[in-house]
Amino acid sequence: MHAHAAAATLPLVPPMPTPAARPPSFLRVLLRGRGDLLSLFPEEAYRRQVMSFRMPGRLLLVVNHPEVVREVFVNRHETYQRKSRFMEQALAPVIGDSLFINHGAVWAERRAAIGPELHPSKLDRFFPLFLRAAEEMAEDLARAAPGPVDLSAAFAAATARVVMLALFGETGSRREDAAALASAFAAYQAAAENLDLLHMLGLPAWFPSPQGRTARRQAAAIRCLIARLLAGVPPGAGPPLLEAVRGARRADGSPLLEGGEVLVNEIGMLLLAGSETAANTLTWTLYLMARHPETERRVREELARLPAAPGPDALGPLTFTRAVLQEAMRLYPPVAVLSRQALAADRIRRWSLRPGDTVMCVPWLLHRHADWWEHPHAFLPERFLPEAARRQPKFTYMPFGLGPRVCAGAAFGMAEMQVFLGVLLRRLAFSVPEGFTPRPFCRLTLRPAGGMPLRVATRR
Repeated sequence: MHAHAAAATLPLVPPMPTPAARPPSFLRVLLRGRGDLLSLFPEEAYRRQVMSFRMPGRLLLVVNHPEVVREVFVNRHETYQRKSRFMEQALAPVIGDSLFINHGAVWAERRAAIGPELHPSKLDRFFPLFLRAAEEMAEDLARAAPGPVDLSAAFAAATARVVMLALFGETGSRREDAAALASAFAAYQAAAENLDLLHMLGLPAWFPSPQGRTARRQAAAIRCLIARLLAGVPPGAGPPLLEAVRGARRADGSPLLEGGEVLVNEIGMLLLAGSETAANTLTWTLYLMARHPETERRVREELARLPAAPGPDALGPLTFTRAVLQEAMRLYPPVAVLSRQALAADRIRRWSLRPGDTVMCVPWLLHRHADWWEHPHAFLPERFLPEAARRQPKFTYMPFGLGPRVCAGAAFGMAEMQVFLGVLLRRLAFSVPEGFTPRPFCRLTLRPAGGMPLRVATRR
């Protein structure tokens, strides 16, 4: 009886790749890096402060200590403001030189134009859209019950629907378009090269690093869809978010986003960045709650007090619900690798970097580092309740990035996820099919490989 009681109190340790026994060779990086990046990290990576990987032509440094992370990403932002070549080459076919990829003066201009539209003070306008998309998804899932549904695909379409409504309005977007965008980006992620082999071999920056045919086809489909949706909303007739982007001006009054391609880049960035984080986090959150009934019970109790049409003020008391979402993003950070390239020569601890060398902060590792987290691989939402969260060292948790380039839509995403949980859990119950274990798989973002087929049932 005592042994059974002890076992019942053990925390849930959800799935993760088995770490390798030793650091990977250059050949293994090449062979495995084109698939899942997480499987490359050895056991010691979860304990180290800084790790170096010397490639034939480049140095790749992984910083895994909060003080070093702050030094690189905040204090020396000017040197490390540019995304890595890996990320630029992987995303440029879809979102071009958009805010997510750009740096320097161009980035600052565009961030100043777009960031204020996503400020927490303007969240009220988005709540009806959160509710609309969440209720549509609940209806779909109720019709599919009882049975397994791939929640990864369902959330990707539903969160894309939110951003499409925010950008193109009721008449300018259709649910089929949201599903098509989500499907095309999933296919693009699966096909895209997320490892820039040519750059790692030391070839110059101007040397092309082409994506494969399948990736290029999916990228073209995404951009074609965005261009069509944009063309369907006459200038001045769109929602505030679209008009703010489309009408952005420089200090001298000239248009900031001139030309159709440039506008497609920024709208594509908003659509994908605005949906991907929420979709992946909600997918993992419902899986974790399905595995941990006590957490699910506490979240349901808290959400039961939400009004039918909540606004920003109604979310304040959802302390435990937010903690569950934050713990899901700790264990499964939507963007599991933050990578930059050095714009100038620099030194980080004992390593000398040349321009073009890559520095990474890997939330997947930092969020599971034994020096900063108790039971680092366990699901313990209580660590994000206010009193415990205040004790957590800074720069050990960064689901939305950090420094000047922190995600402008973080407040939007957190509010959206709480509304979705409130709508879905009021009507539905979720369980894990017997024998199913998801496999976290990281390419551009961290998703469950092959989807997340959970069983859905309606609640009486």
